[in-house]
Amino acid sequence: MEKRLEYPEFFKLGITIIYAIVIASSIDASKTIFIPFYSIPANLLNATIVFYGYFIIITGWIEYYFHMQKFQDIKKSGLGRFVIDIGILFLFYYIIIAGSNESADYLIPDVYLFVTPLIFLLLTLKDMYRVGNYPNENLLKYRNLSRNFLFVSIIISLSYLAETYATGFQSFGAFAFYRDLIFAFLILTLLVIYRIMRWHEIKKLLQLPE
Repeated sequence: MEKRLEYPEFFKLGITIIYAIVIASSIDASKTIFIPFYSIPANLLNATIVFYGYFIIITGWIEYYFHMQKFQDIKKSGLGRFVIDIGILFLFYYIIIAGSNESADYLIPDVYLFVTPLIFLLLTLKDMYRVGNYPNENLLKYRNLSRNFLFVSIIISLSYLAETYATGFQSFGAFAFYRDLIFAFLILTLLVIYRIMRWHEIKKLLQLPE
């Protein structure tokens, strides 16, 4: 695979700028959750959701950097990849707002029901683009891994829906808090496992000859 500058500079620069703007806006929106530090235990659910969002975007950016070290995406997928990245950034910002606004706790269930499955759907689409451009055994594993985790995220979403339905869609109170906290740790664990498995494949990919 030849390392050539085939990915349009406009899209690369655009994504970099948008990443910076969205992350800066997110830090400002979520500062009340982490500052001061002793406020975190009192906002444990919100802090977990916000950390989940930052973990998505930071690890995603690291993975993007390592991919750029190996190869560039070809022009025909530039616009598609750009749109997918914009979608992921929007979902990241949605997670931060859901976790940061303590007066809008009703947004937190959206993270389990819709946002997480949509993120894994977009990650799967990114891998499909990449496989279409560079047929490679490691990239096929990427796609299959993302597709499997998409399936798991849908199961988590349906489980949360079933749980909330069984409790009369209760959104407030001790039971709802601990239920949402459990699901928050569940999706965070899912993403951590996903990234660990991805980085294992990235390490093997970077060891391949150019």
